[in-house]
Amino acid sequence: MCGIVAIVDSNSTSLQNEYQVRVMLSKIRHRGDETNFAELSSVGHSTLGCNRLAIVDRAHGRQPLIGNNGSIYAVQNGEIYNYLELRDQLTAKGYQFITECDTEVLVHGYQEWGEKLVEHLDGMFAFVVYDSVSNTFFAARDHIGIKPLYYLQKGDAYYFASEIKCLIQLGDDIQVLQPGHFIVNGKTKQYFKLSKESIEYNDEASIIAHFKELFVNSVKKMVQTDLPIGMIFSGGIDSAAVLSIARQYHNNITAFTIGFPGSPDVEIAKRYCEENKIDHKVQYLNIDDLICNVTNIVSICETFETIDVMDASLMYFAYKMAKNAGIKIILIGDGSDEVLAGYDFFKTSPDPEYLMTYRLGNLYRTDLQRSDRCSMIHSVEARPPFMDKEFLRFAYNVPFELKLRNGIEKWILREAMADYLPDYIRLRKKVRLPEGSGLLSQLLDFVRSQTSAVEQKILSRLKIDSTDGAYLLEEYLKAGFPIPHERYKKPNLDFSSNGYFEWSSDSKQLTKIS
Repeated sequence: MCGIVAIVDSNSTSLQNEYQVRVMLSKIRHRGDETNFAELSSVGHSTLGCNRLAIVDRAHGRQPLIGNNGSIYAVQNGEIYNYLELRDQLTAKGYQFITECDTEVLVHGYQEWGEKLVEHLDGMFAFVVYDSVSNTFFAARDHIGIKPLYYLQKGDAYYFASEIKCLIQLGDDIQVLQPGHFIVNGKTKQYFKLSKESIEYNDEASIIAHFKELFVNSVKKMVQTDLPIGMIFSGGIDSAAVLSIARQYHNNITAFTIGFPGSPDVEIAKRYCEENKIDHKVQYLNIDDLICNVTNIVSICETFETIDVMDASLMYFAYKMAKNAGIKIILIGDGSDEVLAGYDFFKTSPDPEYLMTYRLGNLYRTDLQRSDRCSMIHSVEARPPFMDKEFLRFAYNVPFELKLRNGIEKWILREAMADYLPDYIRLRKKVRLPEGSGLLSQLLDFVRSQTSAVEQKILSRLKIDSTDGAYLLEEYLKAGFPIPHERYKKPNLDFSSNGYFEWSSDSKQLTKIS
């Protein structure tokens, strides 16, 4: 996991490029270890740079990685989980590796397979490869957009970066490389798309068994490290499912929970960890801390959407706690609700299959973006097992009646976890983060009380008609980000029409939290 930057410009000098790369990397210093800031190389008409968070081959994995012939360079943000398998394949073809780093697989893989490299990769990634002989570049992003990559074209020059804030001083026309896409010499192509396919299993028991097998494999591959592992643990079915399996394949896992005293998430998480003797750390929240940090969250997460800002304001402190505990890798339950019909409005949607497809396709700029920024601001790598490519492809095609049955969301996951989890977690109803953490509307009430000077024509074009939306957009623009072309979240698709911030009667009875 890293922060990467690349410039490909035939009209500038290496000295100019290196200066600009260092400036850009300084904006995302947090994405790497302090000792690995601004690892960079210039070759031909390019400069590639990286703030490296050392996880794989920590001693020798300096980026950019360079091929044996000295012409292919690569920088990567993410993890290639099958890099050892690919390394063996490429070694058998005569390629020589000088490190144990997964990024080196990109160098030799590109030499061998060209654009088809991405079809061989299993992981979460965003990378740029440059060929100095042909003066060509190849940049790609993982299948669902777990890792970010943005770019800007100015004339014949291309600028790439892991976060928008690296590019805003260069111009407003910043593009996002879409999930499952790559760009080669200015031409963008799609290499992955979820599609409806028939699955080979006909009976429910076989479908559930294969679902569980793929999920276990997904978690297993994400804990293959000698570093300690963290788990963002809310006490819900998603994070509990990941945690229960991860403990079978890694012996040093700590669970991290945030919330206000007496909140449902905290109490259930504490109970489960105590019963199973799991190392558990709890951060009790204070509303004043959240209020003081809300504008910072807008800049960190590069978003103006109220729901994402509220959720990120909470999760910021969970990842901070993990950082302080010495954690570099943390598992998260993101994406389960989207692919397994976890939200209430799946029950009332006239087309839940379309809703699922839309939600998954929008994760790259909502939940996954939030998780990336909130974790990486603390130099922590977040890994989401529910977004594993093989698991996701199968889960997407599981019959919908196995996802939502008799009003029970994520039914197949609950069945698959019958031998892993106690019923008080396995059968726990979906609870949204502000409710489970005990935050409720406290932070939202503050944001709604603020004023905004954003022009009405901009608000109207973006269909922002709330005081909280206007205030957060103003803070977004104050941070220097360009005026967005559209909203990232839409009513009835990203949140139910009755509102994300409506709480159950039980939650409303919670003692007022100060």
